[in-house]
Amino acid sequence: MRFIVKAGEPESFRVWKALENEDWIPSFDDLSNPEKRDVYAALIKEQKGICSYCERELEGKDYHLEHLNPQAANDGDDLDFNNFLCSCLNKTAKGDPLHCGQEKGNEILPIHPLQPDCQQQFTFTGDGKINGVDEVANNTIEILALDLGKLNDLRENALAPFLDPTLTVQELGDFVKKYMEDREKSNPFLSAVEHVFSDYI
Repeated sequence: MRFIVKAGEPESFRVWKALENEDWIPSFDDLSNPEKRDVYAALIKEQKGICSYCERELEGKDYHLEHLNPQAANDGDDLDFNNFLCSCLNKTAKGDPLHCGQEKGNEILPIHPLQPDCQQQFTFTGDGKINGVDEVANNTIEILALDLGKLNDLRENALAPFLDPTLTVQELGDFVKKYMEDREKSNPFLSAVEHVFSDYI
């Protein structure tokens, strides 16, 4: 989980909401293209192309718009861009293990990616496993199923190239620094790489 700096809602989305009148009140169910497409593009850009929760790459159309504070709370923020995140895992089949926003459902997250210190609340091992620094963080992992075997395997695969025994210390350090570079599109599972190879950053 990486800290996300909200960059402001798309102009088209703001204009669409401003069309509210006595005969029509915008709702999330009304949101469609091109405004919805613009919202997705803005979210993916501010998240640098990775899932707001697990840090998988957001690719194809396998992602969905996530309400951090669930719509079921009826707090009137279902069209608040500051309550929007983009979570992976849109396409699911019966029996598929759920994680991230699909698993979260209507739960309130104790730790979330709009908190500046969220990255410091989780640790990782070289085999891709995630742990919380305390019970609150572990509860967050449970709500999002971030310790799912599938995600552990994906993190392990992302870490594997760094564990190549043929790399010199200098080469490993350069590799880690390059992977961690701040860019428009982040590499997946940055937090795992950052934690496991913190000595090289």
